[in-house]
Amino acid sequence: MGKVKKLAVALTALGAVIGPLGATAATAAATTAAAAMPATTTSYYERTASPKILYRQGEKAGKAAAQGIVILDFGRPGVDGPRFGTMAYSGAFVSFAAIEAGVKSYIKAYYRYAPRYTKLNVAVGTNNSCGLGQPCGGTLSCGCPDEPPSFVTWGRHFALTVEQVDNWAGALRAQYGYTDELRAVAADDAEPAYDPGYQNTFDVLKGYANFVGGTFPPMVDFGSAEPNYWTEAQLLQVAYGFRPDVPMPQIYYGAQADQWAGLLHYAKTRLDKVIDIYGVLTTGGGTNTPQIAYADMLRAVSSVTEQAAIPWLSTIHR
Repeated sequence: MGKVKKLAVALTALGAVIGPLGATAATAAATTAAAAMPATTTSYYERTASPKILYRQGEKAGKAAAQGIVILDFGRPGVDGPRFGTMAYSGAFVSFAAIEAGVKSYIKAYYRYAPRYTKLNVAVGTNNSCGLGQPCGGTLSCGCPDEPPSFVTWGRHFALTVEQVDNWAGALRAQYGYTDELRAVAADDAEPAYDPGYQNTFDVLKGYANFVGGTFPPMVDFGSAEPNYWTEAQLLQVAYGFRPDVPMPQIYYGAQADQWAGLLHYAKTRLDKVIDIYGVLTTGGGTNTPQIAYADMLRAVSSVTEQAAIPWLSTIHR
């Protein structure tokens, strides 16, 4: 079975940064898969967009020669009067202008401290929590404070911010002759339980995709695929249905890998689509180690699509 054309386009767009995926080769031996496991990068739930704090994070990534992807998750969509931005994990509003400045600071530090010829995607992240009819803190609410009046419009502003950062990073690389390949991309921690009606998640992705108008900058889905909230078609639309979307599942527990394998099986058998997994996200606090999460995801996906390696692996911290 051949891959859909869209996947080939997506791989071409990302190939300059992540390298060849090698996703549908014959089933690899366990030793080969272990040897191919990428190094784990450090991602963050950001409490602020402080350029000083983001600079230190970028410095740490550069000194560690981080490659693949890092996610800088600035929280759910928010507004402050006419300004669009996010509600950071401190609870404070952070404008897109502040996020842009913070991510640029991260990139400056990475370029300065990384060894030559590294390849990294810096993902500007958000999530889909706190919408109409969704959990808001510990209680059910008719919505959270400071939500954008239009999530489609918010998605467009988000796309503009990511594109501006990516263009700036390319110009900085050319100006100083850096050999590292760094691209700015977007990411969304899209979890069905936080938007059971699927409206706000859909609107953000639609606004982002409409503004981008193609496959780059991609939108990385680093969420979950638990059942009984969204249909399989909706889960697939978030992970892969809009042209920029690529999946990087959170595999905090083994069952999550099986849920994603079920979605890939649905795509293959019902829609004749073979979909690659681009990355695996882990977290701390008694959940899967990166090694176990990677093995769980690769085992689950290879049984459906024969994908032989996954290019990205990251652990997200608060």
